Amino acid sequence: MSSKIISPFNRVEGDLDLKIEFSGNTVVKAYAISRLFRGIEIILKEKYPMDALVITPRVCGICGGSHLLASAQALDMAYKAEVPENGVRLRNVMSMAEMGQNDARHIYLMFLIDTVNRKYEKFPFYKDMVMRWAPFYGSSYKAAVVWSKRYTEIYAIFGGQWPHGSSIVPGGITCEPTPEDIIKAKAILKTIKENFIEKVLLGGPLTQFLELKSQSDLDQWSEDYPQGDISKIWIYGKEMEWDKLGSGSQYLMSFGHLPLAENYSQGKGELRFRSGILNLKTWEIFPLEQGNIAEFVTHSFYTYTKGNVGLHPFKGETIPIMPKENGKYTFTKAFRYSLNGEYIAPEVGSLAMLSVSLNPLIVDILRRRGKSVLVREISRILRLVLIHKFVEEELGNYEPNGKTYIKPDEKNEGEGFGLVEASRGSLGHWISIKDGKINNYQIITPTQINMGPEDPFGNPSHMSQALVGTKVDYTDNPIEIVHIVRSHDACMVCNVHFLDGNQERFSVRI
Repeated sequence: MSSKIISPFNRVEGDLDLKIEFSGNTVVKAYAISRLFRGIEIILKEKYPMDALVITPRVCGICGGSHLLASAQALDMAYKAEVPENGVRLRNVMSMAEMGQNDARHIYLMFLIDTVNRKYEKFPFYKDMVMRWAPFYGSSYKAAVVWSKRYTEIYAIFGGQWPHGSSIVPGGITCEPTPEDIIKAKAILKTIKENFIEKVLLGGPLTQFLELKSQSDLDQWSEDYPQGDISKIWIYGKEMEWDKLGSGSQYLMSFGHLPLAENYSQGKGELRFRSGILNLKTWEIFPLEQGNIAEFVTHSFYTYTKGNVGLHPFKGETIPIMPKENGKYTFTKAFRYSLNGEYIAPEVGSLAMLSVSLNPLIVDILRRRGKSVLVREISRILRLVLIHKFVEEELGNYEPNGKTYIKPDEKNEGEGFGLVEASRGSLGHWISIKDGKINNYQIITPTQINMGPEDPFGNPSHMSQALVGTKVDYTDNPIEIVHIVRSHDACMVCNVHFLDGNQERFSVRI
């Protein structure tokens, strides 16, 4: 038995430490570690409720717009705000624009550059992968750098800037775009589609790709449009056995996303991406009840006033302790969901988002192959294509003379929650207001859900489940582990590195 820490791990905001225990070349235990406390939930206490719209987006410099949206939705509920149809549409446009830049950057700047790892030098297509996906050099890599930022330009048209645009507020959005603004956003979308999505990512027409319904359809696409990166990922990924890596939890969860403007009211209404929990063993979908959420701190650097219990976010506590206590190793709380009398640890992210919505292509691949690194990457590409189409539709339905904002009556007492799908998965904000101030504010992030510690009953979170049993070719170059973790687009913000003197530190070479 050997124990090692991969650190630093992330290529995105914050550094994730990953402790792995091996038996030979097989992972037998895995721990995702976050060692720095930021305290934003504490900072928010006693603040004016609207301050949350400025503070919470600073949780992340990549998906700050998602935090802003979740915070605004929580205040929609607390203030009983009505949001006009145009306000809903523009919120959706901004949310999807941010997701578009993230998905493009994840695919090329975070995940695919690992294909130049020395493990793959023996494959006949290695040179093609290097020419396409090598950092700073590959043709597709460079295209992603250029075109991903165009999505943020769309966000900035309606949000004022990106990151940390501030136009989403309870009651809608403060921006009143001109017809020229809408035309500009549509023009940017058109150039992204023609020069990046169709030319680089898909290798063929976007509308035709969205007609794919099955694995055999994707096989045919790969034959018809072999130069598209998705075709290469699908073919090469199977050769590199990505379809055998990183299954994890049997449950997929989505908070749901993109409300239809026609029936939105205080966070309720029909969604383009439905909410729910999918059990992959039975293929039953359970409705999501936010009241079933609990957070545990048995292995986290926190304590609860009532001891070793699970707390719903409305009753949540953030009481940090010095990171020295035995059995505790992270500042991430353990997320659990009560389903049929059992606490489950689901997976969230693009795969869950599409699966819960029963996307036919993803469902067919899952039924035939199960969960894996490969299907996660295919789902993220498909989501990018879908949201590109949805942005076009929302902009097309925008009413030039319609309201974007209805000022709500601010309440001195109340509570609300906002549940959205951020780039990395399900994101929730819960606010409690008393005497006109924030009495409690709790945030649950997708990386917390995927990569939290064990619960009090010894059950691991999804990421640990996905890693256990993984066999690596070389423990000094565990690229298989890297693929699994990065397929989730991990973002454990503001972590620092820590090593026990008895553990070996090493970096993953590419």
